[in-house]
Amino acid sequence: MFGILAFVTETALMMLEPVYQTFKGLEANETGEGNLDPEEWRQLLIHWIVYGAFRAVESLARPWVPFYDMVKIGTIVWLRAGGSDTVYQTIIRPFLVEHEPDIDQWIEQLNRTRDTMASATSALSSAVTADPDSINDSEQEEMTVPEPAIPSSGSPAVTANPAEPISGETNEEQRRKDQ
Repeated sequence: MFGILAFVTETALMMLEPVYQTFKGLEANETGEGNLDPEEWRQLLIHWIVYGAFRAVESLARPWVPFYDMVKIGTIVWLRAGGSDTVYQTIIRPFLVEHEPDIDQWIEQLNRTRDTMASATSALSSAVTADPDSINDSEQEEMTVPEPAIPSSGSPAVTANPAEPISGETNEEQRRKDQ
C-alpha cells in the first residue's frame, strides 16, 4: 500500500507540478508574458538536479533502507518543502564543483564514443541498404591482398600460393611428402 502512495506522491510532487511550472516558464519566455523571475528559474533547476540525483540514488537505497516507501514519501515532502535547496547546497553542489573536470572529461569521452557509434551505425546502415544492382563493377577498385607468410619451425617463411588449397597437414608432414 505504501508503494502505491509513494508512487503517487512522487509523481504529483516531484514530476507533474514541476513539469507544469517548467512548461509555464518556457511559455512565458516565448510569449514575453509573465516571465518567471531568476529565483523561480533557479529553484526549478535545483529541483531537477536534486530529483535526478534522488532517482539515481533510489535504486541503490531501496534494498538497504527499512520501510523504504514510507521514508521515500517523507523525503519527497521534505524536498518539496525546501529541502531540495539544502541538499543541493550541502551535498550535490560541493561534489560537482570538486569533480567538475573529471565529469567534463567523462562526458567528452561519452560524446566521442556516441559520435563514433553514430558514424559506424550510419555507415553500416548505408552498406546494408545499398542496392547491389546500382553498384557499377567497373568503378570498384580491385583489392589486392598480400600473400600471407606461413612460418615453419626451423625453416624460412613459406609463402602460401592462393591458387593451391591449404591442407591441414603440418609442415613436417608436407616436407616428407615432397621428398
